[in-house]
Amino acid sequence: MTEPFSRQVEVSALFESRGHREALARLMLMVENRYLGLLTGEVGSGKSTLIRRLFQSLDAKLYHPVYIARSNLKPRDFYGELLRQVGEVPPFALPKAKQLWTEALEARREQGDKALAVVVDEAQEMSETMLGELRFVVGHQMDSCSLFPLILVGQSELRRILRLKKYEAIAQRMPLRYHLSGLDSEETAQYIRHQMSAAGLTTPVFSESALIQVHAGSQGIPRLINQICTQGLYDATQRGHEVIEESHIMRVLADYDRQRGAS
Repeated sequence: MTEPFSRQVEVSALFESRGHREALARLMLMVENRYLGLLTGEVGSGKSTLIRRLFQSLDAKLYHPVYIARSNLKPRDFYGELLRQVGEVPPFALPKAKQLWTEALEARREQGDKALAVVVDEAQEMSETMLGELRFVVGHQMDSCSLFPLILVGQSELRRILRLKKYEAIAQRMPLRYHLSGLDSEETAQYIRHQMSAAGLTTPVFSESALIQVHAGSQGIPRLINQICTQGLYDATQRGHEVIEESHIMRVLADYDRQRGAS
């Protein structure tokens, strides 16, 4: 039996909020139209889950997903990883790596190979040189033509970075974006019930007041909901209670504040 509120839930059993459905639809459009796209959200809002779902939704006969997650990503790292993904040995020198990548892309297109779908995660940590390189990465032939989609995924800070004047040319090349917000109160309750059901559990039951407190304490961020509910379940089980009340959640939230050193 799957633990409720764990990260081990199968993609097919994941809860879909309105925001997640809209985000996934836009991600699919980014891939199909080979856009430079942007997905942002708070820590724990479900960005990585969406990328997992996107990759599993792509036709394996048509697409080759490429996932890159590296702190302070630089152009040489970027092209090197892309070349490894297509079976090439990346040269050390950046100009040679860029040239080999261009040649590899052209060869793949001529041979009818699978289309690449490239995702750069934690993109708010990219180096300035990598951010500047983006305008050239997606425009090998002309500004309106990209040979592959490139989706940047990052925290809310990435939106602020891209609003800077020096990145305006890059921002203008992003026809599709989406910012993932937390679940609303109703969706938080639906999410909790869904997670319990997916784990095959009928007890303990979360009371309405407990659900309201979970939303207030988590602001609808799925990762925080998971943490609060896991501790709420433990608290109720330890006390032999079959209903998780507001008092259980309040104890959990108070303990979090103590552990963080908050007053």
